[in-house]
Amino acid sequence: MKPLRTGSDLAWLSATVAVAFLGSLIPLITNNRFYYYDDTQAGAFGIWFEIGTKLSAGEWPLFSDSAWGAGNYAAEGQWGIWNPLILLIGWLASRSANIVVFSTILKISFLCLLAAGTFLLARSYKARPEWSAIAGVAVTLTGFTVYIDAASWVTGLMVFSLLPLTWWGLRRMAFQERNPFPALAPAYVLITIGYVHGTLMLVIVFLGLLLEAWLNGRRRAALRLLFAGLVCGLIATAVYLPGVLTAPVTARSGGIANSGFLTPDLTGMYTAWVPGSLPQVTGWWGGFATVPLLYVAWFLPVLAVVDYARVRAAGRDMTALWVVGALSLALTLAPSDLGPLRFPIRIMPYVSLTVLLVLAVMVSRFRVPALSRGRIAATAAIVLSGLYLAWSQYPSFRVAALFGFLALGGIVALLMVLYSHRLHSRFRSPAALAGGVLLVSMVIAAGQHVAFKSSPLPDYRMPDSPGGYSSQLPEAQGGTFIVGDPTTLGPEIWNETLASNAWYLNSAEVQNLYTPIMFAKYAEDLCISSHGWTCPAAAGKLFETDPATGRILADLLSIDTVQILRDPADPQSATAFNGPPPGGWHEAGRSADSVVWVRDQPLLNTGHVVWTSEGTDVSVVSESSQEVVLRVDRTGDAPAQAVFSRLAWPGYDADGATVVAPLRGYLLQIEIPAGSAGTTVTVRFAPPGWPAVVGSITLAAGVTVAWSLAELLLHRRRRPGSPQPAPEVAATV
Repeated sequence: MKPLRTGSDLAWLSATVAVAFLGSLIPLITNNRFYYYDDTQAGAFGIWFEIGTKLSAGEWPLFSDSAWGAGNYAAEGQWGIWNPLILLIGWLASRSANIVVFSTILKISFLCLLAAGTFLLARSYKARPEWSAIAGVAVTLTGFTVYIDAASWVTGLMVFSLLPLTWWGLRRMAFQERNPFPALAPAYVLITIGYVHGTLMLVIVFLGLLLEAWLNGRRRAALRLLFAGLVCGLIATAVYLPGVLTAPVTARSGGIANSGFLTPDLTGMYTAWVPGSLPQVTGWWGGFATVPLLYVAWFLPVLAVVDYARVRAAGRDMTALWVVGALSLALTLAPSDLGPLRFPIRIMPYVSLTVLLVLAVMVSRFRVPALSRGRIAATAAIVLSGLYLAWSQYPSFRVAALFGFLALGGIVALLMVLYSHRLHSRFRSPAALAGGVLLVSMVIAAGQHVAFKSSPLPDYRMPDSPGGYSSQLPEAQGGTFIVGDPTTLGPEIWNETLASNAWYLNSAEVQNLYTPIMFAKYAEDLCISSHGWTCPAAAGKLFETDPATGRILADLLSIDTVQILRDPADPQSATAFNGPPPGGWHEAGRSADSVVWVRDQPLLNTGHVVWTSEGTDVSVVSESSQEVVLRVDRTGDAPAQAVFSRLAWPGYDADGATVVAPLRGYLLQIEIPAGSAGTTVTVRFAPPGWPAVVGSITLAAGVTVAWSLAELLLHRRRRPGSPQPAPEVAATV
């Protein structure tokens, strides 16, 4: 196949992005909040807003003592503190007038990026432009990407959207010896988003490309890939090292187990071409998916027209595709808990990507010239068996008939375009082929969103505008704790309270924020979930006396405000909800669903010393999220202890004292030497491994810039007659 002119490829690329953009609008026809579900509401937007707020105040979002279990941003990784794109998104989010519109535009932009990267990657493997365009659009319409990542798990969408572009850049850098910047720049952005599944898949892409280079005898390509991999490894070190060193105190699992939760099976994978298939995937929604979660593309049965003997002969050129496909499928079918990795179905987008790339390449390069009866029979067997298995999982004749007819009609029409010589040539042109396939894809997508209007993940129905988050808890003073689960009370509750990271949009200093890692002992003591809601018993726990200090827990946590939510599961309200506030507190507000208690004399001392051992007095000289300076006013003849209202994250050290075992397993505690009266004690926090983190990110950025500039200068100085690396066919755009 002769390479197309750059202008032609650019036209195809533009068309791919344009059609993907139109496809991304389809969910909005039936649900204008489609792109603002679950974790986007409870987690992501609050993070972006807080990032933008801190940047506007001249602060870098590294650590917050007042955010408690959610405040260790470096350890969480997914705050993207090293990522310029995330910082820009945060700055824009803090200025957005409508949260739903902002989230929608952002996610559609990433879907368009995904389409563009997939087109470029398919072309680099010598797929024809029409099939590259088909793959580029189709990957944005796959079930998991649309209904889970795009609707809710936005960090998953971000890294997935960046992977094809990074993969394309790496192939271009290695096999064409082009400038490394188009590979390393998206790789940097992908890794520093902090979503580990994306980084894991990038490692697998590197392995596939290295094997591809080795099998094809491309030693220089392998060396360039190894060097690029070293740079990416430095970036990953900066992102993930604090989390790894913090893991011993978090709720991250380290074992291997299989609960069956969010684990697809082979039957569901086999029916991935059936648009109405509702596979057996156990999740929060029950035993079967309520949307076509594993759907990839209706035209997958066309793989039956590929000459696999020719594929075997030229298969080394596609080595990375085989490696990424095989390993991503293995991870998708893995146990539900694989060390710190949970929910294997998260890898399904990468399976979809690889399948569509393989199809585009093989149909472009290895399609049989004529259909035999055997291949027609094989295609029919695949179609009929797939339709039957899809129907057997969800035996709805109406859904099966509707989507089965659409898919079957599309497959027959596609085979006619590919093999019928009776059709006019204009109907067999590349543009007509791509247009027809994508038109059917759009009709099917529209049908899916009529039948399945929303993500299976929850829509908490939080307010659309930032102003809707400012009026809750006007009585709050100082550190604030929410008892209960607001999501059980209906959307009207958002007039009185918020949930998870939505509190970042409110002025109250609330502990109940979203965190994927959690400080385990703190979470266990207060029965607080990763989303920040608690069991009703947390109200009583807050006012229990700690045996080691004689202080109530609310004092040790610097809590001045408690909001208790009604528990719908307890119709008698036999909890603290209907009881009087404890001594020293008063009821500041009450409704049918919530009651607010506030201290008579608020402490307003989050992060400060909240207890010292007998005979010891200290005073706070200065305090910030990462540093507390104390003056020791009085000590006895024995070493003294001081407890802070801070979580004892790994990374704290002290000058003039020693950090010792935390109180209750989670509150920061230091030991002050005897005879220290009149001295100063400084307690500081830095993420564990911080020198290595800073050194790694600095070195990675420096090497990337230096390597890119060096390649640019060498390219400019190369004489016209000097030898050039052999370009890959159809790899340039």
